[in-house]
This record gives sequence, structure tokens and C-alpha cells, in this order.
Amino acid sequence: MLASATARGHRVVPRLAGQVHTGMFVNTRGLGRAPNDMCPLGARRIEVAGVRRVDAVYQWGEDDPRVLALHGWGADSTTMAAVVDVAVAQGDSVVCFDAPGHGASRGSQATITEYAEAIGAVLQRFTGIEVVVAHSLAAIAAVAAIARSGPGRVQSLLLLAPACSLSGVLDRWAAQRRLPTGVAVLIAEELHRRDGVPVSHWDIRTLGLGPDVRVRIVHDPHDPSVPVSDALEIAAGGRAELVQTAGVGHDGILGSEPMRAALTSLLLANDHQQPPPGKAVQSR
Repeated sequence: MLASATARGHRVVPRLAGQVHTGMFVNTRGLGRAPNDMCPLGARRIEVAGVRRVDAVYQWGEDDPRVLALHGWGADSTTMAAVVDVAVAQGDSVVCFDAPGHGASRGSQATITEYAEAIGAVLQRFTGIEVVVAHSLAAIAAVAAIARSGPGRVQSLLLLAPACSLSGVLDRWAAQRRLPTGVAVLIAEELHRRDGVPVSHWDIRTLGLGPDVRVRIVHDPHDPSVPVSDALEIAAGGRAELVQTAGVGHDGILGSEPMRAALTSLLLANDHQQPPPGKAVQSR
């Protein structure tokens, strides 16, 4: 296979090795995940312009959307159904969209830059969004977009099994495939070339999220995909409350009771315009 051959010979063909393995790293579609135009159950499709590689968003509720739900890598908006249910039950309108290269959106590859830009464009289009819920790798893109949107826009951010940094994700991905260290370096260089920023740029701790945003994290301490150490690193600065809930896994956390309780609490807190929490980090 080309991938194994270029991994072994990455010093001989570094550019080719970097391109091949970067393509694998940013792939968004596994087997059986071809693009489709299926509208999530109960939603209505809204065509949008000016969002690169995203043609539409899906909305539940008639009022201006207050909640934005963001799916993880290799998934699509249908995976956020439980988040939608909680928000709708509280009387709120919700929007989701399929990130570039995901779900109904075009392509089979994407970068964090493209996801963050799409989120930023959706926030500009739906100016009433106050609460953002992001799963897994989407957490990094969400924080980047919210930081760029300026103060006073998004009030609360719920991170579900969040990845802390793209560097950490890349290191784990390369280690799982037992790639030579040099290949991971080549991937980082290729991503830098494509994105215009180094991989180290994509770190929740340094992306500049404003102090006015209330942050809560829910993470399974035994998550096999994104280790809880990522959540602990995000919460270490005292900006976020962390709830650890065992036994739900990386994807199961989306429908878990702690997720439902956390989102309900944030929605009610926004209703009462409570200030963001202090530096306490809570876990259970």
C-alpha cells in the first residue's frame, strides 16, 4: 500500500509521505459515510450563502435560534439529536449543520480551519445564538470561532469529550498507527501549508476565549478516543467546570444524563443572566 510504503520511505519522499498521510488524517468519511441530502428528523432545511462548503443548516423550532450544536469529526448533525431534544424541551430553537466534508456537505476531507470558518459564518448568520454545544474535535473549532466573534455574543459553551489541541490529536493518531516520528512531523508541515497556521495554533488553552463565556465540560474518565487528560488540561486554568461521568464512552456522552443536566443548567442560567462561574472546577 502507498501509505505503508511512504511511511517506511518518508525520508526519501518526504513531500509525498506528508501529502498521503495528511490526506488520511483529515479524511472525514469512513466506509458507508457517503454524502446524502437527508434532513434530520423534525428539522427544516435552511439554505445558506457565504458558508464555504456548507450549503444548508437544519433548524428545530420557529424562533430565532438560541443554541448551536456541533458534531464531532467523521460524524454529522444527526448525532446531535439528544442535544436538540434537550434544548427544544426548554423551549429553545436549535441549529445544526454538517461541517465541510461531513454529512450532506461536499468533499471527503476537511481541516480545523474550514470547520472554524464555517462556525464563524453560522454565528454571523444567526446572531441570536447564545449557547454552543460541541463534541470531540469540534470543541477546538468552536472555541476558535467564538473567540473571533468578539465579546458579548456566545454566553455559554458546553464541551462534550473535548480534544484540547490538534497537536495532541495528531500525536495520538500517529502513535495508534505506529508511524515513524518523522511522518507526524511531515503531516504537521503539510497542515501548516494548507491552513496557513501551525498545528500548535489549534489549542483551546491559547485560542483566546473571552472571560465572559461560561464553559462547562462533560467527559468520561475512561473515554477510549479522547483521554480525560484533555478535559483536565482545559479546566486547569480554572475557566471551566468539569463533570466526569464514567461508563458512557466517547459517543455515548451525547445522550447521557450528565449532558442533559449540564445543558439544561446552562440554558436556565442564561435565562436568569447569571454571571460566568468562578475558578472552581467541579467533578463527580
